[in-house]
Amino acid sequence: MIINDLPREILDNILEEAAVLNKEDGVSFTYGLSQAPMPFPQKAKTQKYVNGMLTPDVVRWDAATPLRQVCAYWHDWALGYSLKNLYLRRWRGGERWANLPQKQSQYRLYEIAEDRTGAYVYRDPFVGLRKTAAFLRKYPNVATNIRRLWLNGFHTVDTDADISSIIRSCTNLRYASLPSTVIRRLPASDLQRLLVSTTGNQLHSLELQAVDLNDKQREDRKNFMNLHPLATVDFSTLRRLKLIGDSATLPVTDADLLAIARTATNLEEFHITCLSTISIQGVMAIVEASQQTLRVLDHSPRSQDGFFHPHPGYLPSSEHHICDILASCPKLESLSISVPSMCASLFSNPNVHWYGDCQVRAAHLCNLPVKYSREASEAGLRSVLSTARGLITSHAKSIRPAELYIELFFADLIFEPGFSSVHGVFNTTYLPSGGQWPNERAPSRKGPYGSTGLYGKELEEEEEAFEQLNEEEFLRGVGAGWFKLEE
Repeated sequence: MIINDLPREILDNILEEAAVLNKEDGVSFTYGLSQAPMPFPQKAKTQKYVNGMLTPDVVRWDAATPLRQVCAYWHDWALGYSLKNLYLRRWRGGERWANLPQKQSQYRLYEIAEDRTGAYVYRDPFVGLRKTAAFLRKYPNVATNIRRLWLNGFHTVDTDADISSIIRSCTNLRYASLPSTVIRRLPASDLQRLLVSTTGNQLHSLELQAVDLNDKQREDRKNFMNLHPLATVDFSTLRRLKLIGDSATLPVTDADLLAIARTATNLEEFHITCLSTISIQGVMAIVEASQQTLRVLDHSPRSQDGFFHPHPGYLPSSEHHICDILASCPKLESLSISVPSMCASLFSNPNVHWYGDCQVRAAHLCNLPVKYSREASEAGLRSVLSTARGLITSHAKSIRPAELYIELFFADLIFEPGFSSVHGVFNTTYLPSGGQWPNERAPSRKGPYGSTGLYGKELEEEEEAFEQLNEEEFLRGVGAGWFKLEE
């Protein structure tokens, strides 16, 4: 075939373009029916509807199917294209329609079908995972094409053996998103093989998802088994770690992060989202371990609804100050963190490489005595805002200008040092100040939930609309005692 004589780079581009065109012309959705036929005298007419979108890996597989049948090289290329990303999600329902076509290529015929009858049949929720594990064991050469693995919904002990089998089969993984239970119930050898395979391939990114088990799953004590594998696993080759989701069943804790930090010295990205079982102690353990390589730090321990941020906890007595550690990370570029306290030291290093959005959520100001005056709190806050504003200015005027937007969450307020503005609820201070403060206030585009405003919720007594004040006007109110920063 003449086309196979072309350079491999050109031929691969041609094949990829053909697969993309096939994807555009192919089916990207699934069908469902409105209800099952019931043995009633008057059977209700079933209605056909679009059930949902196909997963990206299924669409890619269908798009590359014609190419796999041409020759050996095209077959191998199509396998690499189709199986680069593997998505497996737990079947949510216990029933499906038996007469729906299993091949998406037959959907065009199903669209014109007038007889839309079907029957309820049981479907094992783990059948996809089990068949995939068996297929990869049988054809290990196929498993070597998988670079990204995403498993969702497999949190019970029934699926541990299949997850372990898939991990052993996929020897060229670069990205893995797995249930958080893998760090509890899988042996240390499997976790180590996930990070560094038998072929020497190193995992780049690991994401752990946590969910709560239902009542029936909690009755099985096997789901609470903990082998404590982290103590002997080496994380030095990992570059990205993300923890997402809150769970009361075998949650990820500070002890786990302390065990990971023992060897995780080369992380470039560290993300914690919607996870309230980790305090600042575990976060800083990872930061200190990877201080020389860390580029992205996202610590947002908010609840599942995405708004409420729990208290970040406290750091045990340490020789190092949190603000100094964060400001001395030489490669840190993106920062979003919840800390017990903050001070001007966090923004005092003009050589940091921060850019884009920077969010800091703090419960207190650093170095304030137990009984502090309002003058001390005003001076501390003024120093923080002024230093942050100076860092924004220095970034804008540097040799390589970088846009930096700093947002501080403190005392139920939102501070924007770059715009010298403060967002919060101030109507309760109008009477105590005798109408003297605040003089000028404007509607705020922010709300109790941050930059998302009120998020369409009805206002309650404790959820009043935010207003915007000038920074100097706000500090005047703090200095006069009309607004208290901390109790």
